[in-house]
Amino acid sequence: MKSKSITVICCLIAAVFLFSGCSLLDFFAAEALLRAPKLTGENAALQEAFENSVGKDVSLFTPIAGDYRASYIFFDANGDNSDEAVVFYALNTNLSVIHIHLLARNGEEWYSVADITGSGTNVYKVDFFNIDTDGVLEVAVTWTVDDSKKEKTLSIYRITGFAKDGSNSLASVATVQMADYIYLDIDSDKVNELLYFYHNSSADSNQMGARLLEYSSGADTLQPVSDISLNERISSLLQIVYDRLGDDCAVYVDCLLSDGDYYTEIIYYDKELAVMSLPQDENGLICTVTERDAGKLCEDFNRDGQIDIPVSLYSENSYTTGRPEGVKEQIGFVSWQTYINGKLSEIGKYYDNAVDGYLINIDTLFDYYYFVYDYSAHVTQVRIKNFDEENNIVFTVKYDNKNDNFGNFTSTDMEDKYIISVTSKGKEMGISDIFVENLIINR
Repeated sequence: MKSKSITVICCLIAAVFLFSGCSLLDFFAAEALLRAPKLTGENAALQEAFENSVGKDVSLFTPIAGDYRASYIFFDANGDNSDEAVVFYALNTNLSVIHIHLLARNGEEWYSVADITGSGTNVYKVDFFNIDTDGVLEVAVTWTVDDSKKEKTLSIYRITGFAKDGSNSLASVATVQMADYIYLDIDSDKVNELLYFYHNSSADSNQMGARLLEYSSGADTLQPVSDISLNERISSLLQIVYDRLGDDCAVYVDCLLSDGDYYTEIIYYDKELAVMSLPQDENGLICTVTERDAGKLCEDFNRDGQIDIPVSLYSENSYTTGRPEGVKEQIGFVSWQTYINGKLSEIGKYYDNAVDGYLINIDTLFDYYYFVYDYSAHVTQVRIKNFDEENNIVFTVKYDNKNDNFGNFTSTDMEDKYIISVTSKGKEMGISDIFVENLIINR
């Protein structure tokens, strides 16, 4: 009887939200926002100090991205091994205005340091870094605004003091409109710079640009150093990573293009000239070859300490089978490449079986073989080109569905995960199980 009553109540609640235009997900998300978590132990004093300062009729905001996703964010601002805390909140009477509240402590006693109004309607991310090298961290907040899907606001606030007398503040050092940013020492001078990406709203194409800022002690703010325009087809940014190239630096920006393809923009920073540029070779911009339809991002693929870029390869002979609808698809391959000495250099070609989680090194196979993957049987067939299809399978790799525990493995482990079969045709060509096993990379 009790379970039936609960079911009836749930159905009534669902009906109410169905006809009111509000979803259950929206309802529970709002409930999570309005109920501030109760801190326990020594941190209960923090919550008490916060509520004594701003009251209890507030809603707390948790950053939705980044390394700090909590209602009460702890950090050591001045390196004294004693935490400070940042809280984002809004009064329940005006949820569209978010405040930043900074608290510090003396021993076990927490007290309010500063409280200011933010620059957005939600908190996307918060970071802490020292732009002026005075030893006290600045608070970098990425704000989002309800009516903007592309642009965010990055505000960097300096903590002017930690006294209990109310003389402190969070003073804005810089505010920029941007899509994303990275904080790095781009010129190897042991002082970090801010590289941010923005949409040029004044251009008809809404083209994205990148701007480098460095801190100026004279102006007490971040000043522009270099600016560059990027591919006009970039829709959004997916990842920003960078590499040291001697005294210079290369930044790799993985992007989503307007047609849904992935793409890597390479930004080269010349330390001697103090400018950013898009590297070129005799064929034009190097980044033009990085467009791909596979959802892969840059990474240190071969673990040599340098970033590698995935570049799509295609074999018109290779295809998939075993789909319920009977549709054949073209199989994609990946050429991993490294930007070095002013050009992209290939480190290897790979067949990437994302379904079963392994790669096959095809450096010696790509020009002479093609691949057929059977979805239903989880079998990859490697076939020799320009040969009778009835007798052209060289070897097969079958994924063992019983073992999903991926990781580094030995030959014995591989036997548990894959069944390798070399055909008589393959054996005639000198191919062995060990040869195939050495081609497989578990991802």
